[in-house]
Amino acid sequence: MKIAIVSTIWEKVPPEKYGGTELVVYNLAEGLVKNGHKVTVFASGNSKTSARLVSVVPKTLREMGIGWNEFLYPLLNLTQALDMEKEFDIIHVQFNTRVDYFVLPFARYLKTPIVSTMHFEMPTTPDKANRKIFLEKYREHPLVTISNAQRKIPNLNYVATVYNGIEVDKFDFNDQPEDYLFWMGRFSESKGPREAIQVAKKTGQKLILAGKIDEMNPEYMEYYHQEVEPHFDNKQIIYFGEANHEQKNKLLRNAKALLNLIQWDEPFGLVPVESMATGTPVIATKRGSMPELIKDGETGFLVKDVDGAIETLKKIDQIDRKVCRQHVMENFSVSKMVADYEKVYLEIINNFPREKRS
Repeated sequence: MKIAIVSTIWEKVPPEKYGGTELVVYNLAEGLVKNGHKVTVFASGNSKTSARLVSVVPKTLREMGIGWNEFLYPLLNLTQALDMEKEFDIIHVQFNTRVDYFVLPFARYLKTPIVSTMHFEMPTTPDKANRKIFLEKYREHPLVTISNAQRKIPNLNYVATVYNGIEVDKFDFNDQPEDYLFWMGRFSESKGPREAIQVAKKTGQKLILAGKIDEMNPEYMEYYHQEVEPHFDNKQIIYFGEANHEQKNKLLRNAKALLNLIQWDEPFGLVPVESMATGTPVIATKRGSMPELIKDGETGFLVKDVDGAIETLKKIDQIDRKVCRQHVMENFSVSKMVADYEKVYLEIINNFPREKRS
């Protein structure tokens, strides 16, 4: 198949440090190329991929100092792929920001099938009513969800749930962890760094936090300065910085538990999966996709709040770390993700109306 993958242009493909969607794009493109498909990735010019790379910007918007309110550059990235539609059997859009809603009306007028993977929480709150209305207006558009929990808006054209996959072999298994807790992600309220700190302080345990400080987002910065930064003492509550893969691998595998006390219905969580790949169990809030990723009592614990995390932490040594890694190998590998997307592509191509191709 000739496949176009439209990535974001906020981070590189693959990301040097934080960037979940971009890492998924990289893994998917590499896996498809390995399977013999002709793949084109639309991403920033300093991205790296075995596929053909097409770029509308020389480097990421983040490196260019462009904030999240920008929409014309991402729109250029999307329309570049759509302008080249005749070269592809299918176009796969990574639906990641509000700009990506533009693909919905465009798709109606194209002669090449398009599928979109939803990488964010479905817009169901009053402040995002316009986005919900937009999705419902173009309800025929094929959507792939990254968890079943993500499907909060009924009667859309959900064609499959495909879990994000990681290269398990790039994460070293460790059955003899050190005595610290770990948190990783973007420093925002939704990711729960404050709650992780509360668990550490109430139990007297060491906590290392490795995260992205998003200086382009005033809301995130306010939260970081008020709720997180004041607790760093470089003794018990330690700020590591934004970790690259090697650093992340080491921090994950040596931790006795990952604290993932999210405060939102996260559609998927790469960090919990990466943690389990190293053998490190996850204590997570029972929200969003977490019940689909974590086997409660086997690869970690699902809890209601900070007090629940403190109670389950007492049982963390009961988790068999080998079971954690096996769980990831069976359910969240790149090869499984690629195979699932190949099925999706073939189904959409075969069902695409012939009259639209003429």
